Order: sequence, then structure tokens, then C-alpha cells
Amino acid sequence: MIADLIAVAKPPAVVTEAATVAPSAAPKTPLQPQSLCNEQTPQPFLVRAHFDSYVAAGGTAREWKELLDKAVRYRTEQYGYVKGYGKKAWNASTPAEQTGLVTFFGLTVPLHRRIAPALACVEAGIRERCGDQPYQPYVLSGHRKRNTYVSGEISNHVYGIALDVDPLRNPCCGCIGGWEKSERCQNEKSKFQRMDMPRCWVTEFERFGFYWLGHDKIEDTMHFEFLADPGQIVRRP
Repeated sequence: MIADLIAVAKPPAVVTEAATVAPSAAPKTPLQPQSLCNEQTPQPFLVRAHFDSYVAAGGTAREWKELLDKAVRYRTEQYGYVKGYGKKAWNASTPAEQTGLVTFFGLTVPLHRRIAPALACVEAGIRERCGDQPYQPYVLSGHRKRNTYVSGEISNHVYGIALDVDPLRNPCCGCIGGWEKSERCQNEKSKFQRMDMPRCWVTEFERFGFYWLGHDKIEDTMHFEFLADPGQIVRRP
């Protein structure tokens, strides 16, 4: 039940064991997500910590590095220490130790257990509000052990707070590694026309604190990352 996802979100100062969310925890019927989770927006400093976003806004490389350091410390304190980024003194646990299998639309994906309730509320919101635009994901990608970013930036996948939905159906036309040759990116269509995922899905992710990288210069339409406050996900009585 969705209550199981909320139960695992209690934020200990340091977590030493990984958490697993059973597949049966996925909501099977429309729920009222507003009664379970707070609606949130991504924290601006975490959004601006993306190099492309910051440079596009006119910031300097030095200013961005200071912002990145702030973002690394915050993510370390909230989600765990990643070797080579920040300090272990900020959080002795690692994201991998706090990652479990979370179920989303019948598919399991490894994610940080603190954001599991937010993803459950996203699914409930989609089921409740996006029924006129049916979509079933085939492939999900979550926590990764290796950083795939360059220029000193660190991917939120490494912290276990990012989720990719159907990469082959929802392209990243500004990414390296062959995307520039993808048929989906070889046209004048908008990013919403290139992707299969309904725009309504983006709205529901954003309601509960996820940032959509489709907004960035690279137009990574598959990618969502939780950049709101993990301590404010669950609505308390």
C-alpha cells in the first residue's frame, strides 16, 4: 500500500541499510495524492546547479562552481556521500546504502528511499488526472554508481534521486552519444512532439517536486529528478 512508501521516508540522520519497497506497494487504483504528499517546487539553487542552466542565465563559471559546491553539500547531507564529491563528514552513509527497489507503473527501479513517497504520489496523480492520455512505460533507469556528467558536475542519478522514463521513446536531443543522429531529433518538431510521454505526466511530476530536464538546453525529455525538500514530501497530520 502507499502507506508503506511513506513509512520508509522517515529521514534518519545517517542510514546504514538499504531499503526495499515491495512491488505490491505500487498504487493499483486512483488515489488522492494531495492527501498524502505536499505539493512542492524544485529548489532554485539545485536547478541552477546544472551547468547548462546557469550559463544560459548569464552566470560565470566561478559563480557556478560556488553554487555547485553548495548543491553538492546539500545533496550529500540529504542523500549520502559520493566519493570524490563533498566530504564524508557531512554524511557517512552513501546513496547506494539508502537505495531500494521502488515500483512505478508496474516496473521496479532503484531509487533513494527518501523520495519513494513522492514517486508514489506522482503515479497516483497520473492515474487520477491523465486517464485521457494513456501511456505505459517500458523501461526505467534510476540510481547509478558511476557519474556520467563532465565539467565537475555530478548527476542526480548518482544520488538516487533521478529517474529516466523510456529513453528510446523520450529523447535527449542535446545529449552526446548518438542522439544527434536519432530520427526523433532530425526534425523541426517541438520537444513535446518528439516524445511519446504525455505532457500531463510532466505536470504531475512537477507537482510533487521533480524537475524535468526537458526544460534545459539539452531537452532531456526522459529525465526527472527530485529537487524539492525531501523532508517535506509527506503531508503530516
